[in-house]
Amino acid sequence: MSASQAATPNPANTESPLDPEQRVAAEAQADSVLVLAGPGTGKTTTLVGRYLYLLERGTAPARLFVSTFTARAAEEMRNRIGVRVGGMEGMDFERFRRMPIGTLHGMAARLLLKTPPPDCPRFQIFDDHACNRVIARQRLYLSDDARKPMDVFGAYKDRLMDPAAALAEAKAKDDPELLEAAEKYALFQKALAAEGGFDFGDLIMTLVTALENDPAYRDRVAGFFDHLLIDEYQDINLAQERMLRLLRSQGAHLWAVGDDDQCLYAWRSADPAYILEFEGAWPAAELHRLSRNYRSTATIVQAAAALIGRNTRRHAKSQVPNSASRLAVTVAGLEDDLAEAAYVLRVVKGLAGRGMPWREMAVLYRAGHVGSRIQIALAEAGVPVTVRGAGEFWQLNPVRLTAGLIRLLHDGHDMDARAMLGHGKRVDKLLEQAPDKIDMDVPWPALCRQVGRLVSATARPPGEEGLQWRDLCFTASDLAAECEGVAGFVRLMEEQRRSLRNAEAGGDAVVLSTIHGAKGLEWSAVVVAGCEEDLMPHEASADLEEERRLMYVAATRAKRWLVLCFAGERRKAARPSPYIAEMLAGLDTDQIRFHDDTQRRLTAPPPKPAAASARKPSWDKVEERASKGGKGGFWKVKRPGGGTATPRHKK
Repeated sequence: MSASQAATPNPANTESPLDPEQRVAAEAQADSVLVLAGPGTGKTTTLVGRYLYLLERGTAPARLFVSTFTARAAEEMRNRIGVRVGGMEGMDFERFRRMPIGTLHGMAARLLLKTPPPDCPRFQIFDDHACNRVIARQRLYLSDDARKPMDVFGAYKDRLMDPAAALAEAKAKDDPELLEAAEKYALFQKALAAEGGFDFGDLIMTLVTALENDPAYRDRVAGFFDHLLIDEYQDINLAQERMLRLLRSQGAHLWAVGDDDQCLYAWRSADPAYILEFEGAWPAAELHRLSRNYRSTATIVQAAAALIGRNTRRHAKSQVPNSASRLAVTVAGLEDDLAEAAYVLRVVKGLAGRGMPWREMAVLYRAGHVGSRIQIALAEAGVPVTVRGAGEFWQLNPVRLTAGLIRLLHDGHDMDARAMLGHGKRVDKLLEQAPDKIDMDVPWPALCRQVGRLVSATARPPGEEGLQWRDLCFTASDLAAECEGVAGFVRLMEEQRRSLRNAEAGGDAVVLSTIHGAKGLEWSAVVVAGCEEDLMPHEASADLEEERRLMYVAATRAKRWLVLCFAGERRKAARPSPYIAEMLAGLDTDQIRFHDDTQRRLTAPPPKPAAASARKPSWDKVEERASKGGKGGFWKVKRPGGGTATPRHKK
């Protein structure tokens, strides 16, 4: 034990609220420890227990490096630990706030600023907004203007590639698109350096480079820490893993906690291989599993386990629900997205009528456009909402372009419409093509849908983002087409904007969020909307196991009530997600609530677990029923007031 460790007194209160599994994990003695902690198993409680245990053993707080995924989570962690060490002699709260607890990027910044390597220039940290200003000033946009420069440059840094390495890769692959990206990356780094700026990616890459190239610096910095406590280990990338490896070079112990079943950030360079291959990657490694779920009912735990168990690339693990409740999962098939929004409104108002606070409810979806109709329906009904992962509907870029062009074509002097369109290459291209692509003599609904198709085709980004762009364009043009001319459309926009502004709330409000934005959170009631075959799994995704993890994370946010919604038509005929059937396969009949027998047949479990990895599972009953009923003909839950759906866009 070092002198700095021995000098620190033990905390006054050593009682720790850990169950037996959590306690064993918190007190593990191995050099490298991985704690596999599924949803609701007390991941943060165990990490706090580990911290307190090390303090009890005499480790100085300054020699404990604690990291989690976001700055907000790090602050919550600091507060939770701070409450427990408040009685420690000489440890007032202000002193504790200076202890090394933060994100990995924040910790890299701390080390570079307090102990800069010999050749590190003085720098200030540029956030994304400041970086985008640099990109705008230097005109560092890519020729495919749908590719975001910061995403491209950040991916290079996550792989520890400087501009020279990026350029070499592009030349080796003889790829013009990569060559352009590498050249713009070099110019971006030069512009940042001229302004004395580091972006978040530079922080870890600069620290790793210094630690690798300067043994004396590495020994000094690595000698600061006796223990590294890493939260959300499933989400680390190459640069972060290398940083941890270098910080351990003086013998620091690694204690990591995470869940490979909740790895969702491959698009941000996170690699599940680091948590899956932990035992082989680190010396004297030891695995611990937390199996008791304190969050969800037995029904939700069983359904989620049946779903995620179909993934093949994962650590084997199981959960035991602390709650024996068999409250049923609700499965609701709706006619279309308008009926889905009306149904979600009924659900949240019904729960509120039972006394549930708005803040205990969430509506989650795989793709942001699924929440558009729901956002509007709740806001118009006066339900307070908080939107995560996307902005207010009418402010979204594809919506602004579609609505602005519809209005401008009707009235070329509409300055509000011109302001909605904005400026740039996309707008110029749209205005250039509109006279040839839009037939002004067709009826109003057809005109609106022509504009939706034009904006989607002209300005559409690639990949999954492009599909969301398309669907937002179509949603905006559908809303316009449902009005009686441009005057009605303008009134609708103004009313909905006013409703959304009034509904936005920071306190007691229903949360509308993408699944990515909901990770790490929980609510008493969760509605998962858009549970359709091309949305979950998403048609643009090649990684079906990550798609299943997304559905797993969505379902496990719920503590008591879980509702799964799917629409029979969302601008094309749709079928339920196969993940619904996979979840229901783990339940008894009394744990499932259907609206009618049609939905029971549509969500029948697939015959074999092995078939779950296929993109198009065999659903003979679904196809037979669809062929007999036709588009939308078999959906029993209709939109309010009856009637049939307005014809929608087709792909």
